[in-house]
Parts: sequence; structure tokens; C-alpha cells
Amino acid sequence: MTLKRFGVSIPEDLLEKFDEIVKKKAYIGRSEAIRDAMRGFISQVEWEAEQEGTMASLNIVYQHKPRLMANLIQAQHNAHAHVVSTVHVHISKSHCLEVITLKGDRHSIEGLANKISGLKGIEYVRLFTFALPESENSGHTH
Repeated sequence: MTLKRFGVSIPEDLLEKFDEIVKKKAYIGRSEAIRDAMRGFISQVEWEAEQEGTMASLNIVYQHKPRLMANLIQAQHNAHAHVVSTVHVHISKSHCLEVITLKGDRHSIEGLANKISGLKGIEYVRLFTFALPESENSGHTH
């Protein structure tokens, strides 16, 4: 296995928290912890790609900034996935949590999730996809 070096620029407070975890989990260094985190990230993305859900919950944490909020709204309006609902919660003076319920095919749901996760200022994104049995999807509405 050939190792490659690369540089990463991150906020100091994030690095401090990361170093605390490296020490607590007794990693031999940052490199091994980053490799472990990357494996977990890759595994999560691959798992999400295998889901054939038609519904999803997209959970987002970001700093409360008007421009970012406008970009989030624009992304939702331009999405091919149907935005069923959006819940916006002020979790601190500076941060918001947004939970978006989506309906659509896997590619349109992932497209919106990818668009949002790439927006500058987004700090955390988690996509949970699922499919209801066909009998659950037909007939009854709330």
C-alpha cells in the first residue's frame, strides 16, 4: 500500500476536539485517526448509495447566516425531489438545525443532499433514506 500525503486546513477548535479524541481512543497519531474517519465516511456514503428509498430525512446543522439560509431555500425550490416539510430549529445563538422531509427517487434525493452538503457554511449533514412497503404508500392520506 502506497501512502499519500495531503494538507488539510481546518478551524483550530475542530482540530483541538479531534486531538482529544485521538488521545482518548489511543490512536498512534492523527494520521491513523483520519484514515479511520475516512473509512467510516466512505462506508456511510456507500451504504446510503445502496438504499433504494423513496422517502428521506435530511438533517442539517449550520451557522445562522442569512445568505446560507437563502441558498438552502433556493436549493430546495430547485430540487427534483419533493420537499414534504421543513423544520427549522434555533439550537443556539449561532446555530440552526434544519430537518427536511423528502419524497422522490433515490437520485433526486441524493442530488439535493449533495447540493446542500456542498454549500459553504454547512457544518453537519446526515441523510436517512427509507422506502415504505407498497401497501403503505397507497390509498390513505393524513
